[in-house]
Amino acid sequence: MKILLQDPKTKLYLSCLGVWTENPKLAYQFRHSDQAFSFVRNNKLTDLQFVVNFDGPQWREILPSPLLVATLSSEARA
Repeated sequence: MKILLQDPKTKLYLSCLGVWTENPKLAYQFRHSDQAFSFVRNNKLTDLQFVVNFDGPQWREILPSPLLVATLSSEARA
């Protein structure tokens, strides 16, 4: 499983902080979803989506981050 961060407007993937690429193979790949959530929260990134690729293009999920990060943040406060 590969977790990537993508700008939904430009369709570019995060390569490293401040660097974006159109090639998902050059994008930074988070090993776990909690690492991706923490990265987004710690760097105060907004308007991103999480692209989760499993073992092939037919197994791909795209999740908007604002809802997920907001949910995660409210759970952390509880």
